[in-house]
Amino acid sequence: MSDQRSETSTDGTTRRNVLLGAGTMAAAMGLQAPSAHAAETAENTAAPQAPMPADKVDLVHKRATVNGVRLHYVTVGKGPVVLCMHGWPQNHREFLPIMEPFSDRYSFIAPDLRGYADSDKPFSGYEPKTIAQDMIALMDAEGVRKFHILSHDLGGPPSVALAYLASDRAMSLSTIETPFFGLSFPGYVDPRVPYWHLSMHMNMDVTRMLVEGREEQYLRHFFRDFAYNPTAVPEAEVQQYVRQMRQPGNLRASLNHYGYIPQMAAQTGELAKQKLTGSDVGLGRQQLLRKPLHRQCKSNRKLCQRWCHRGLRPLGF
Repeated sequence: MSDQRSETSTDGTTRRNVLLGAGTMAAAMGLQAPSAHAAETAENTAAPQAPMPADKVDLVHKRATVNGVRLHYVTVGKGPVVLCMHGWPQNHREFLPIMEPFSDRYSFIAPDLRGYADSDKPFSGYEPKTIAQDMIALMDAEGVRKFHILSHDLGGPPSVALAYLASDRAMSLSTIETPFFGLSFPGYVDPRVPYWHLSMHMNMDVTRMLVEGREEQYLRHFFRDFAYNPTAVPEAEVQQYVRQMRQPGNLRASLNHYGYIPQMAAQTGELAKQKLTGSDVGLGRQQLLRKPLHRQCKSNRKLCQRWCHRGLRPLGF
């Protein structure tokens, strides 16, 4: 009763009536929404947006609820299925340069992984094995039994987990520029040592404070200054990823993939103790799925012995 009384003044006027009266007075004094003219002026003075890039293939956009999350994904092509798992800060679009020339030989399924773009952005479930289960359920939803795996960057550790968990279904694993955490062999260096942003992104709150409102400048650093080839990602695509990162919840959710690096390291290290069977493995760095893969694999015998079952056969791109 005392709480209820504190909401009511001595003359019987409730707080709700006071607020309603204040709203009426504000409207009478002209404190109202900007006019249509003001909105039009703001729109006309806004910075011009880069045009949406025209895709060279007819992507089919789909959604499916898998493993408790709703994923957006695209499909295109005909032939053996290639499941594409992107990195940060990309989405399914990063594989367009591969899908466009090879869609006459392969069927591509490229999701926005959990936490990115138009897929759900939960607060948990960013371990490699959980994301691998997302992909297994997605393949089931598409009615796909056998598939190749193509991954990049932070899409790599869950792609490795997928190759282990679905070893009877994964025909090959090709992963590009993947930071492997939690391994142990002579000469192994934790990726957090040479790459400063990995540890920074693990502190998600500080990273959000520094990056929000500066998404374009920050992403441009990775696409232009950080990349070996500063022109590799066209400007229109850079703007696509900037738009994505400005979506509500996208920066926070995508940083979870870094926040889960300790779990990523633990799961990858545990999986690496077993021999990966049933999949051909390609590790790419200098060029995409080409001859240097074999040289790199030979240079790291221990990793090769653990993960290569029948030698290298990375899709034949």
